[in-house]
Amino acid sequence: MLSIDKSLDKLESKIREERKEIIKLTSAKLLISLFEAVEITAKSFFKASPIYRQSMKKYYNDDRYDKAEINDRIQYLKSMGFIKTFTESRERFVELSPKGFKKLKKLSAEIKIDRPKKWDKKWRMVIFDVPEKFRSSRNSLRFKLLSLGLIKIQKSVYVYPFPCTDEIVSLSRSLGIEKSVTVMVADIIQGEEEIIYRFLKTKTLNQKDLEK
Repeated sequence: MLSIDKSLDKLESKIREERKEIIKLTSAKLLISLFEAVEITAKSFFKASPIYRQSMKKYYNDDRYDKAEINDRIQYLKSMGFIKTFTESRERFVELSPKGFKKLKKLSAEIKIDRPKKWDKKWRMVIFDVPEKFRSSRNSLRFKLLSLGLIKIQKSVYVYPFPCTDEIVSLSRSLGIEKSVTVMVADIIQGEEEIIYRFLKTKTLNQKDLEK
């Protein structure tokens, strides 16, 4: 009997740990989704701005979201000190804390693109057409592409000078939208001079990269 009880205790413990991990992972996605507009390189966090405070209305009023799961995720983020919650005029809001800001920055750095020694003069174009039902993942993708240093040249088209297919596939797969994202390689793209200038400005490219 004692052996069975111990086995059940171990099983329950394992289930709790797995549940905790699932919440943790989905909460990270929710954190990015809530605050995808936050500039992660902002020098001053404590500036009055609506981007650090978001309504939960879009999640609670959308039948595609499981309300119980959303509440679990919010509770987890709150228990970790990443967000604060409050109600105003019967509407629930979440606010990003300084600790949450650091976590958001860390999440954005988990996937990195390695820079080769020399640019091969080719362009990597990330093109996506994500269905509206995956809007949250689409917003998270846009946020991450910008944080990785890609430049937006059209509504759903981003460009980068260095190989990044593996990283983009990994990112889109983690968001569950890999079938809606394509990476293409091009020798020339329209407006190339302006794009090169923008990458020089962000120091993604340098003058040596432009040498023949």
